[in-house]
Amino acid sequence: MKTIATVLSLLLLATLCAQGAIHGSNGSASDVQAKHKEASNGDTITLPAGTFTWSTPVTISKAIRLQGQGSGRIIGNTKSQVTIGTGSKTFTTTRVIPGIVAGQTLRIAKMPKGSGGIPARENYMEGTVTSYSGTTLVLNVTNIGGSGTWTFWWIATQPATTIINNYHGNGNTSDPMLRLNCALSGNSELSGIRFLGSPSTSSFVGIFASAYIMPKVLIHDCWFENNGNLTAIYSNTNQGLVWNCSFDDPFTLAASAFSWKEESSASFSSWSANSTMGAADTNGATNFYVEDCDFHAYLNWGDTDSNSRVVARHNVFDNSGLSSHGADTGPIGLRHVELYDNELIFDNFGCDANTTLNVNWFFWMRGGTGVITDNILPAISSCSWGNKGNILFSVLNIRINTGGYPCWTKYPAPHQLGQGYGPGAVSYAHYSGSNYGRLNYYTYLEPVYIWSNSGTGGNQVGLNAESADPCGNNQLLSNYIQAGRDYKLEPKPGYVKYTYPHPLRSSASPSRQTVGPTPSSQHDLNKRNERKAKKIKTWKWGRAKENSVND
Repeated sequence: MKTIATVLSLLLLATLCAQGAIHGSNGSASDVQAKHKEASNGDTITLPAGTFTWSTPVTISKAIRLQGQGSGRIIGNTKSQVTIGTGSKTFTTTRVIPGIVAGQTLRIAKMPKGSGGIPARENYMEGTVTSYSGTTLVLNVTNIGGSGTWTFWWIATQPATTIINNYHGNGNTSDPMLRLNCALSGNSELSGIRFLGSPSTSSFVGIFASAYIMPKVLIHDCWFENNGNLTAIYSNTNQGLVWNCSFDDPFTLAASAFSWKEESSASFSSWSANSTMGAADTNGATNFYVEDCDFHAYLNWGDTDSNSRVVARHNVFDNSGLSSHGADTGPIGLRHVELYDNELIFDNFGCDANTTLNVNWFFWMRGGTGVITDNILPAISSCSWGNKGNILFSVLNIRINTGGYPCWTKYPAPHQLGQGYGPGAVSYAHYSGSNYGRLNYYTYLEPVYIWSNSGTGGNQVGLNAESADPCGNNQLLSNYIQAGRDYKLEPKPGYVKYTYPHPLRSSASPSRQTVGPTPSSQHDLNKRNERKAKKIKTWKWGRAKENSVND
């Protein structure tokens, strides 16, 4: 405990450190690594405007800032049917987009086909804004890519600094192009960069820690464009804070924006320590926070896995879902998640399966505990793909012969949904064989709480059971997950949301945005703070609703 107290003190002191020297790099991977060798804690390494291809990895292991000149960001969308071409083009935006001004350069790129196949962002139009009034946007297009007439597009501001990921690594999410090691000397920081991937490359960014609680890695004002590569941000620790970032994918079904997998010896205490949800996360030091970001066209924008403690709040999930791992295909499973004050969007184009995305769920939990509250959840229903579940629960290891606790036959299954840790937890010895070895576990009933979610999906919960049963034990999911026991449709007693925005955001340096206004401007942040007390948010994309082609 003395070590943890010392680290917490360092974390707080890190917010007071003065900015050190600035080291200007030429943008190449080798030069950034060389500048890192020269830099001291508290310094900043800058990348110039331009596009840079990194084929070799870079490691940041000091409490320094890596800062580009501006990432650009997705700021809205349009469902106008327009043919790609140059000249004057008129679009009707789905919602009023703040900050668009005449003369500003925007890119309007095709959203992906529902079942994949047709290129997405490669079909685009780029030009300067002639006018924007209400929701009518007139663009003088001077640069195009691809061809055809399309109905669904995202709209984005221009990036200044772009890094193309050409590092192929060992093919694992844990071997990223940019490795950020948490430093005991203070918070490291990444901002102002657009990351662009290509198929089969490594993760863009990896966050790593050598202890259970350390100063955090801060990532903000970036744009991550997946393209079938493994994941945008991989983390083997809960020591992260990400805000004001855009993430998008061509709905490849394989890529994710985040992957949390804590399987080091330092992290396994997560399942033998009390929950740190809400205000119980003293100093915001124990959970990984994702706030004020937007996600576009991910089957699973995030994968909460072993020992993870994740808070996702004040985000926009545009045709994107969240999945998880229990103690089934992995050894131990997620610990807890908090999902609140988010807006989720499902765009229904009727029977047009080439445009409607096959979103299968918004939240799919396979273990652990959490809270799901004050989100805007439309029903996922369309002629193209049928009716899907909003909030789905599973216990897979009762019917699959993998993971640390395969073919389980007695309630509760280890680390199943509705289990956590606290006073009175009961310890059990368990040996899982050669794959995982000793996997002793605790049982402690700690339900998932769901309440005050609005929209046509609301608080609807479904059980997602495995149809196949290779174990042959005829275990029923309904015996393992029951309303009123493992999850409750009511407020969590004593729960108070942690301070928003996260206090560490005030210590971060502003990214060097050199493009036009984006949703991360200080004015927009102030307006959000003014609306904080409202139960239903009015987001930067406008009023939340279940969208249709006629919206």
